[in-house]
Amino acid sequence: MKETIELFSKGPLGTCWYGRYHYMEPWTGCEHSCPYCYARSRNIVLNTLEEKHTEFHNPVPLFPEPELLQKIKEKADSGEIDILKLSRYTDILTPSFVENGLSYRILKILAESKIRRIILTTKGVPDEKIIQLFGQYKEKFSYNEAVRPSAALNPAPLECLDSHLKPLTQRLDAAARISKAGVKTTIHLDPFVAGIDDTPEALSAFLGMLKERQLNRVMFSYLLFSQGMIPSMKENVPAPLLEKIMADYDFSGSRKVLPGQEDTASQALKNDIIKASVEKVADALEAGGFEFVLCSLKSVKGFDHTKYKRNTICDGTFYA
Repeated sequence: MKETIELFSKGPLGTCWYGRYHYMEPWTGCEHSCPYCYARSRNIVLNTLEEKHTEFHNPVPLFPEPELLQKIKEKADSGEIDILKLSRYTDILTPSFVENGLSYRILKILAESKIRRIILTTKGVPDEKIIQLFGQYKEKFSYNEAVRPSAALNPAPLECLDSHLKPLTQRLDAAARISKAGVKTTIHLDPFVAGIDDTPEALSAFLGMLKERQLNRVMFSYLLFSQGMIPSMKENVPAPLLEKIMADYDFSGSRKVLPGQEDTASQALKNDIIKASVEKVADALEAGGFEFVLCSLKSVKGFDHTKYKRNTICDGTFYA
């Protein structure tokens, strides 16, 4: 029997906090349809898309709405979930579900439930009702907007990666409002592309935008390649640019992000490339007075994280 997405699932071992949280997946697929998205090539996602007779760019709820909301309410009020992450394979702020109110109805159920903490990572934009809900339950939510610094440039050198997303300014403005409402808000530079997102021009423009909006918490995760995403990257990124990016990666071996799951195997940046990039970005963030961490910093050989005022190794709690 093929494995398919479950509405709620325990956080897998090998990830942040080592399973002390749950994921919720209200639908399969994502309208953002980012070409680098790891979810679009995961077997569990492909099996669910097939079951629901849809494609990744056309998300479909796992159940009819009344049943979906009832299942979410029952589980959220069961007392079994302490920390909930939204989401592993999709985005709770998928535009069509924000527009028709489904995202709000789900978030309202979660906000009013027994769940202690809700960690939301998104590339979307909340509407007014959702922003008000976050403010009302500011102690319960953690809001993380995933963006890339070079999107601040005009023209953006990798605009093709963000073609289905709302404008950067709109997304940062929403994050700023949520932060000012008292919600723990982090700007997640993800996926960070070495050689493009770490140029002085990109960092200066982008960090200036954050400062203007008093968004002072930053974490960054570098783009990883997997065999499953290469076709969509080739389809969306001009060949010379893609070749330039891929030249910085070590394709001689791979590592599985999650133990035992072959479809999570990925290729990372060459160590000298990521080390130089991390130092450049960390120096800029330190100079700007930002609080920041880097995902998987411990895997960067030779990087001296002790020279910064704050602990820059992410333990899974910085954005939570």
